Amino acid sequence: MFRRFVILCFLGLLLFGGGRKAMTQPCATAQLRSIASGIGLGGHLPEGLNYRVAEFHLLPVTVIVKDGEVVHIGYSLFTPWQRQHLPGDQCNFIERLALTSDLGEFYGKSFKSHLLEERIKFEKGSVAELKALCKDTSSYFQITQQNDKRYICNWYSENRREVTLSYPTDYFLLKGVTIQEGEGRLAQEALRFRLGDVEPANPVDQILARVGNSPIHVLTGEIFHLPELNSNRYFVNDSETGWQLLYGEDFPFESMANLVTGVELENDILIAFTQVKYGFNLGEFSLPLRQWIGYCLDQGCHPYFGIISDNEGVVVAELVMNNPEMGYAHVMKLNFSRNIIKERKGTVKARLNAYVPMSNLKSLFNENEIQ
Repeated sequence: MFRRFVILCFLGLLLFGGGRKAMTQPCATAQLRSIASGIGLGGHLPEGLNYRVAEFHLLPVTVIVKDGEVVHIGYSLFTPWQRQHLPGDQCNFIERLALTSDLGEFYGKSFKSHLLEERIKFEKGSVAELKALCKDTSSYFQITQQNDKRYICNWYSENRREVTLSYPTDYFLLKGVTIQEGEGRLAQEALRFRLGDVEPANPVDQILARVGNSPIHVLTGEIFHLPELNSNRYFVNDSETGWQLLYGEDFPFESMANLVTGVELENDILIAFTQVKYGFNLGEFSLPLRQWIGYCLDQGCHPYFGIISDNEGVVVAELVMNNPEMGYAHVMKLNFSRNIIKERKGTVKARLNAYVPMSNLKSLFNENEIQ
């Protein structure tokens, strides 16, 4: 089954200009530092998308700067207009892949060997034909994701398919980072994230189901492997203000579910992580709960929450932030006191396994209970 992401985005060309100077900005990853060095990229670039800002092998280069860091360097295969309608991580990966094909044994092996080992395939055409699309104003682009496992990209010209590229849904491949880099940057990125204005949750009456004779109505969400682990949200109908997200000490489980599946509810709750890293190394960081949830949602994650146990007011729960578009999930086991719900402040302790590949997720659960 194919899930269509974006279809038929026309390619275009713009003029560019640029020069080479000593690099004065940090790069987000070791791979980007190597690319910058390899193409002689330098100078200080403005924040945001720098489209066709340089040239390498007679092809235009796009550079993206975010929070003062260079977060992308690649051949200019996608226009600024296209990037408004396409997933940015996919655009970056494809542009970066095309550029590194001109950097010799950039990956410590031939480019052909890199494609083979990473299961990247040109089903039609070649990397040379892909790079030629930098100058093709008549082509259009289509991307689909197959069963959350692989992306299929097609470029068409005059109703004829020119290039087909496929690659795995793999966070580390798509981001161009090692496991250690990805895990190490997670805390930095989450701490740097800032919540913007938050729209209130406004459910549609007809899709809410009342829970027994209680005042609670549930907006049924998706299930993640087990019925107990889901993205349900809970509402009450106030005679004066209408539908409101449920929050109160009389309903601690539903209230916590609402807290971790969105950012609408104001609170002073802190989440303190023990992060299990590659090689079973441990790291620790803390930040406001709303900031963490907001960061995960901003990255494209879908939250799933379930209660494991409730023992004398100490609740153990599971929270999974699943990102099928990038092929990973952040898996957290939470420990918190019921008093947190009453006071809207306190600390939730969390054991975090970050960037768990989709293929490994099923091993975390069995048929009867949340692990």
